[in-house]
Amino acid sequence: MVRFKNDNLDLTAIADSGQCFRWKETEDGYRVIAFGKVLYISSDPETKEICLDCSEQEFEEIWREYLDIDTDYAEIIGRIPETDLYLKAAAECGCGIRILRQDPWETLITFIISQRKNIPAIKQAVEKICAAAGQPIGCCKGEKLYAFPSPAELASLSLEDLTKCSLGYRAKYIQATADAFANGGASTEALAAMSDDDLFNALCSFYGVGKKVAFCTMLFGFHRMDSFPMDVWMNRVAEKRYSGEIPMEHYSPWGGVMQQYMFAYERKLAMDGEE
Repeated sequence: MVRFKNDNLDLTAIADSGQCFRWKETEDGYRVIAFGKVLYISSDPETKEICLDCSEQEFEEIWREYLDIDTDYAEIIGRIPETDLYLKAAAECGCGIRILRQDPWETLITFIISQRKNIPAIKQAVEKICAAAGQPIGCCKGEKLYAFPSPAELASLSLEDLTKCSLGYRAKYIQATADAFANGGASTEALAAMSDDDLFNALCSFYGVGKKVAFCTMLFGFHRMDSFPMDVWMNRVAEKRYSGEIPMEHYSPWGGVMQQYMFAYERKLAMDGEE
C-alpha cells in the first residue's frame, strides 16, 4: 500500500473529466486498468491521503508518472490572468484534475471510439474490444479483466468482430488504424518525437481522426499540455464567456489544463441549472 497527500489530486474529478475510460468506481474508490496492470486507488476521507493498492516499486515505475504527480498544478493555476475571472472560478472548481500520462496507442483508439458516444457507451465498447483481443490480467468478483490490446492484437480482429464490440461506423476506423500500426510502420515512438504541429497532422492522417480526436490524443496520450480540444462544451464557453473566442494564447503552455477546468466547470453549472 502506498499513501501520499496531494491537494491538487481529486480522484472523482479525474474519473469524470472525460480523459480516461478504464476507471471504474468501487465501494471506496476506483479500479484503474492501465499499462497491463490493475490498480485500486482511493482517498482517505479523514486524512485526505491518496491510497494505492500497489508496491512502492510499482508506484515509482508506473503510477507516479501516470498520475502526473511531479507536475505542479498549483503553479499552473497561479498563471491564470487576474482578469480572467471565469477561468479562475473554473480552476477553483476543477483544481483536482490532473492530465494523466496515458498510453498513446490506447488513447488514440479510445478517442476514435468516443466520437458521437456518451461516456458509458465508450467505456462499454472499450471493455468489449479488450475482452475480444486483449490479454487476461486478472479477475475481480467474477469479472474477467483484460489489458488493452496491442496494435497486432487489435488488427487480428475482423471487421465483423469489431462491429460486435458496439463500434458502429467506427469499426472501420479502428481496423484501419490498427493495421497502420501493426503492418504499416506507424508507431507511437515516431509520433512522440514530432513537434506539436507535425504530431497533429500525423494523427489527422489516420482514417477517421479529425481535429477533436487528434487534439484529445495529443493532450491525454502524448501529454502535449497546450493542446486545446474544442467540443460542444468549449463552443458554449466561447460564446457565453468570451464573446465568441477563447483567448488560448494567454494560457500557453498549459492550454489543455485550462480546457479541463472549463469543461468540468461548465458541466457543473449545467447540472446545477446555472448559466
